[in-house]
Amino acid sequence: MKHYLNVKEGKNSWPRYLASILLAVVFMIAGSIVYFIMELLRVELDGNNATFIDMDTGMVVGGNGTVSLLMTHIIYIVALIGLWIGVRFIHKRKFRTLITGEESINWKKIIWGFTVFAGLFLVTSGADFLFNADDYIWNNVSLSQYVFLFIVVLLFVPIQTTVEELLFRGLLLQFIGKKLKNPILLASIVGLIFGSLHFTNPEMNDSAILVGLDYLLAGFALTFIAVKTGSLELSIGAHAANNMMIFLLFTYDDSVAGDIPSLFRIIDTSPLYSLIWSIIIFTVFYLLCRKKYGSKTIM
Repeated sequence: MKHYLNVKEGKNSWPRYLASILLAVVFMIAGSIVYFIMELLRVELDGNNATFIDMDTGMVVGGNGTVSLLMTHIIYIVALIGLWIGVRFIHKRKFRTLITGEESINWKKIIWGFTVFAGLFLVTSGADFLFNADDYIWNNVSLSQYVFLFIVVLLFVPIQTTVEELLFRGLLLQFIGKKLKNPILLASIVGLIFGSLHFTNPEMNDSAILVGLDYLLAGFALTFIAVKTGSLELSIGAHAANNMMIFLLFTYDDSVAGDIPSLFRIIDTSPLYSLIWSIIIFTVFYLLCRKKYGSKTIM
């Protein structure tokens, strides 16, 4: 199997990487502007004085939380276009080269990563519920509300997570991997960048240190798994599973998703327990990935 960081196809000089990364960022900013304008229009047309945009989070308060979640994906759809343009016209190579060094994407690998990570998430969430049952309450959402949320999460959340994977553990990691080959060092650098960009999320209000460490851990683990297994499929599946499970199962006051009709509302978050469960999930997931797909070396 060819390691996806050993890119031979196309033109991959460092100025081209910088140009394509900058292009993706510009498209993401453009998508953010489009999203903000659309949300402003939604608030103005709502006719409800209690509906407004929270300038700290950029989310609509008082409106339909699921619609707000849906609207945020404008940012990632536009960013995806920028990524595609950069890879196809600046690097002059096929888009799949951000994911794999093989001739085609291994969709079974993505599904395996999604299924296993989702299973680990459900097991640890169930264990946390047993230990801390008083922290959870049933959210009393209607069937129609939850079906709408389920459709939005199923169709759009994988776009958000995949775009982040393609940008950080695809384009950026391939760029840094041109000079560095040590998996731990690569995972530390990209994980730090990925994690720190989540420090503005409202969840940080619970505990800047513990939640911040949780983000850094996720960034490190997903990058390390991609480097060690030689492709991005497993990280794409795991990242999608993590976000989808969170949105479908849990909501709380400081959730980045806003007030959505998840099945349970967390009334007392525990950043320490969350960090511990994350360590367990990512450790077990990595060991299972290594057993299933082995370990690859960057040449």
